[in-house]
Amino acid sequence: MPLSLRIMEWLGVLFLVAGMTALFAPGFVRATFALRSTPQMVYVLRIVGVMLASLGLVLIVFARSFWAYSV
Repeated sequence: MPLSLRIMEWLGVLFLVAGMTALFAPGFVRATFALRSTPQMVYVLRIVGVMLASLGLVLIVFARSFWAYSV
């Protein structure tokens, strides 16, 4: 696998981990970034978590499928 696809895959893993953290541990994210605990913040962190996790999955799947079909 070329270096550019490996970098894309590792960025996907990074985004996936960050998204899952925001999605499943919003208290940890609020404490880390000193965010206020409001009812809206729960929805904001869920939306951000889903968006980051989906971006990570897209990057990982694209890098793997591009490498699999280009060989």
